[in-house]
Amino acid sequence: MLKGVSFGSRMVVLKPGAFVNEGCYFDGNERVVIGRAAVAQGVRFVTSTHEIGPSEFRVGPLVTKPIHVGDGAWIGAFATILPGVTIGNGAIVAAGSVVTRDVEPNTVHGGVPARLIRSLEG
Repeated sequence: MLKGVSFGSRMVVLKPGAFVNEGCYFDGNERVVIGRAAVAQGVRFVTSTHEIGPSEFRVGPLVTKPIHVGDGAWIGAFATILPGVTIGNGAIVAAGSVVTRDVEPNTVHGGVPARLIRSLEG
């Protein structure tokens, strides 16, 4: 029952030719830039996390980092992209993956956490 896209702020930039399917979520705490790329349904862009606090209350100060998605990239359904990640031009993120680190251009990454599966021709 996916419907619209949720934008937590106006800090999302969709460049010409970008495609974002239904049910995607942008938390809005930091800038997200999506190039001429395809984002499948239900993808989450999470630009914030917290430092670890003391034992009395483990949630520490808020930390925000931008996310960038390069031209030609394809992000599979229900993937989660975490703070500070850059997805390179022509890269693929497999469905359901949790991306915690940068994805090099022209590669396929997948899993939880996402890891390199293979390289693609450029």
